[in-house]
This record gives sequence, structure tokens and C-alpha cells, in this order.
Amino acid sequence: MPVDLGPTSLLGAIAPTIWKAKFLVTLDDGVVGKTRSFQRFISLEQPRPQDGIIQVKGIFCDKSEEEIIKTYGDILLNTPKEQTLEMQFPLHRVYSVRSLVFNAVKSITNLASDK
Repeated sequence: MPVDLGPTSLLGAIAPTIWKAKFLVTLDDGVVGKTRSFQRFISLEQPRPQDGIIQVKGIFCDKSEEEIIKTYGDILLNTPKEQTLEMQFPLHRVYSVRSLVFNAVKSITNLASDK
């Protein structure tokens, strides 16, 4: 005999996506011609520096930094799990590490009433 849970049942609801901390690690590839080239690696966990290397787990991405920042969720959802790598990079190649989930933009609420 089936049990009717009513309209407040969560059985048909889709589970919310939990966004763990994601980081964009930019690696310096050196100078090619007159321009400096970079590799970008989206880390699924916080990078761990240890003994002159940084340990990361994630994927390489050839998109621009701005495009990665705007669409990293889609990039991660559309990348097969087989492409997830555990990597170690020497610290001297790390150009920058940027959090992809932190958002410092806050809306300003005016508390003073206009009289």
C-alpha cells in the first residue's frame, strides 16, 4: 500500500549542487617570442604547497581567465571525470591562485530613511 506524503514531499526534488571551494591556478610557461604564455588549471580543492611544490587535483583548461571565472561551473559539469588529474607543480611556475567561489561584491542597502 503506497503512502501519500502530500505536496510537501521532497522525494521528487532535485538535490542542490554543493559548490566546494574551486581555485584557478595560473602557471607561467615562460616567454614565447615576445609574449608570456600561461596554462590554467581549475583545482577542485584548495592547493597545498609543500616542499617547493604545489599539489592540486582538477583539470586543465585552455579558456581565458575571464571566461573560466564566468563559466567554471559549466566547465566542470561538461568535463568527463577521466580528465581529472592529480598534479604537482613547482612553486616557481605558479603565477597566481584565485578563488572561483569567493564573491566580494556586496549590495549596498541605504539604512537612512529619506525625510
